[in-house]
Amino acid sequence: MRLVKIDDLNGSEVLAVPIMSAKDQVLIQSDTVLRGEYIDKLRKYNIPSVYIKDDVKFDVEATLQNSKKVVESILERHIYKHNDELKRIGEQANKIIDSVLSEPEVLESVTDIRNISTDMYSHCINVCVLSTILALRLKMNERQVRNVSMGAILHDIGLKYIQVPYIDISVSQMRASDVPEYKKHTIYGYSSIQEEEWISDVSKEIILLHHEQVDGEGFPFKQKGDKLKSEVKIVSICDDYDSLISGIGNKKIKVYQAIEYIRVNAGKKYDSTIAAKFLETIAWYPVGIKVVLNDGDVGIVIRQNKDSTDRPVIKMLTHADGSEYNPQTEIDLLKKLTLFVVDTL
Repeated sequence: MRLVKIDDLNGSEVLAVPIMSAKDQVLIQSDTVLRGEYIDKLRKYNIPSVYIKDDVKFDVEATLQNSKKVVESILERHIYKHNDELKRIGEQANKIIDSVLSEPEVLESVTDIRNISTDMYSHCINVCVLSTILALRLKMNERQVRNVSMGAILHDIGLKYIQVPYIDISVSQMRASDVPEYKKHTIYGYSSIQEEEWISDVSKEIILLHHEQVDGEGFPFKQKGDKLKSEVKIVSICDDYDSLISGIGNKKIKVYQAIEYIRVNAGKKYDSTIAAKFLETIAWYPVGIKVVLNDGDVGIVIRQNKDSTDRPVIKMLTHADGSEYNPQTEIDLLKKLTLFVVDTL
């Protein structure tokens, strides 16, 4: 999947992402063959480029690793409101969009996006990927997806400007004097880029408001859900999820515990529709993670069941008594309904 200028279309391409008007009405549905009349329509609405389907593949893992290096190198040197290099981070957001779009299986369930290091840079990349996937699954148009991705990759830039500890500690566990300073990171982040014309107003709102909640109990302004854009709500839920499993501004917990937290707070902290789509997308037990079953046996997740992300396929390793499985055995939890995961290792 790639971005093509309107003038370069030959009339046989297939649209990958729906075209929307300025009022978010669908002009052309995805999967439409872009014949001449559609190309004329795009020109009429002054749409400069579109995503089309093709066979080009991106190495998703390599893209994420490189993006993390770029984000880290830039933000390590970044000084407040000296933003010339930040455009390169925006370029990484575009590369992540292209990479995610090129791999349809990434959209089915996020199994490999796991934050094994607790640093802000990995966190920003993970939130960008998760938010991009969620925006696409919610059928957002190309402009909205780009706003989400740009806001997500820069959402925590304000953490560069605070001095209080925030790794593996939740707000409720911080010293009382540290809490107000920590909560200012959204304002610091927004004010550092608010004059930048290459960042959309929606992306700037994401940086400022990603800690707001639909029930009005977030920060910095306690805005309720009806005042928050969908793009902000998307990054909010992805940020909270990755913060919980990476320990950025939260006490670090396990993946399935973070998913349960999101599930319990759907409709409270998070928009119900967005939370439902998020829970459909995220794998409770990512590929490669060791799990303990209710009978005490231990295995490793090797595949996901598309429509039941809480019941993966497991390669069994040891019995409850510690003895190894022999011969090798795979168990599909969707078929063995008496078995279920009780913990991860």
